[in-house]
Amino acid sequence: MTVNQPVRKSIQLNGVTTTYLDVGQGETIVALHGIPTSSLLFAPLLPHLTSYRLLAPDLLGQGKTESPATGLLDYSAYANHVSAFLETVPPEGFHLLVHDLGGVLGLEWAAEHVERVKSVTILSTTLTGSFRVGRALYVANLIFGRNFLWWGMRFTLKRAQLEEVLLEEWVQPWSRRRILRGTDHFAAYHLQRMRLKVKRLRVPVLVIWGQQDDIFPLSHASHIMRMFPNATMCTIERCGHWSPLDAPEEVAQCILEVYRTNSRS
Repeated sequence: MTVNQPVRKSIQLNGVTTTYLDVGQGETIVALHGIPTSSLLFAPLLPHLTSYRLLAPDLLGQGKTESPATGLLDYSAYANHVSAFLETVPPEGFHLLVHDLGGVLGLEWAAEHVERVKSVTILSTTLTGSFRVGRALYVANLIFGRNFLWWGMRFTLKRAQLEEVLLEEWVQPWSRRRILRGTDHFAAYHLQRMRLKVKRLRVPVLVIWGQQDDIFPLSHASHIMRMFPNATMCTIERCGHWSPLDAPEEVAQCILEVYRTNSRS
């Protein structure tokens, strides 16, 4: 799959040069990616969301955003960086679109800033933890290095094939040294704290999942639906963990339908 690479803007946040997508006009959607990707995960959605402004930062040390030379790159560092972006760049009110680690970070932030969030769309993340993601993938990355990610990204896609230039951007930061600077991103204590906080959210919630997700299987979506019993659920056939890459049109259609429904209500 060819992913068009729109020009990214940059801003200084807590001394870190941070890059981000800022494309389109209209109501704002803020999109938060996860590990090991970048804001370009959401680029395939742009042709289908032309009536909206999409803002998507590259998370700390990912994409084109700088990686601080020293210090931890753990959950707290990521959360502080996301918070600085959300307090500086988007307008007061926006729709939130989250994936993977961006889901954990974004949902916790949204629960603490309920007045700013119009709706939440959740793509393939977790509220309950997973040995596979919490430990096994980090260990595999430490043993096999970047080659593991290079192979794994291709394997988890069900329809799309990524260009090597995009894979290189996503894989390049993940040296063994980088991984050792932060391995608690999906730690149980973070997820437990987040589960308590998200009860405060009273906005429309949409959950979109690939039926062949190898990273967070559909059981994780079921847990999320129990947390948000009034949420809308969309599942997509022949779609894995990276749904904006595998099925951009279907993902966008689900989002737009829920936005339209809530705008009429």
